[in-house]
Amino acid sequence: MSEAPAGMKIMVSIGGFGPAGSEPVTLMAFKSNALGTMTVLSRITYRECPDEGFAFVTNLRLKTFDCLFKEEHLADAITGYKEGEGMGTILLADDVSKYRPRIEVDGVDTQGQKYRLHSDIGNAEVAVLALAHFMSRQRGIESLTQMSDDIARLYQITSI
Repeated sequence: MSEAPAGMKIMVSIGGFGPAGSEPVTLMAFKSNALGTMTVLSRITYRECPDEGFAFVTNLRLKTFDCLFKEEHLADAITGYKEGEGMGTILLADDVSKYRPRIEVDGVDTQGQKYRLHSDIGNAEVAVLALAHFMSRQRGIESLTQMSDDIARLYQITSI
C-alpha cells in the first residue's frame, strides 16, 4: 500500500467573465489530503500553463490543462462551493477573500435550493468556483482509488 501524498498544488486560470475587457486571472490553491480542505492562497500573474508540480484548471482552450472547466459545470461548481463553504472545507486566504463568489439563493424547488450568480461575476470569482468543481471531481477520483485499493486488499493471498 502506497503512502498518500500530503496534498496537491493547484493553479486555475479563468477568462471571459466580468465586464468587457476584464483581464483573465490565475489563482493558486492547495488541497490538503490530511484535512480534506482546499485553501485558495493567492492571485498570481496570469499563466497559460502551470508551474512545475501544479495541477492546472482552466476554462480556456489552452495548450495544457488537467481539468477543463465549462459553463455547463457552473451548477455543480456552485453546489460544491456552497457545500464546501458550509462544511469549512473550502477556505480563502485573507488576500483573496474578496474573490468569494457572490451567490444568491433563488428559491427552492423539489430538487433543492436554486442559486443565481451576481450578474457581473468576475474571473476571480469563477476561478474559485472552478476550484470547487475540481475539488469535487478529485473526491470522486480519490474514492474510486480507495475502493480499488480496498478490493485489492480483499484478494491478497497470504501464505504461511
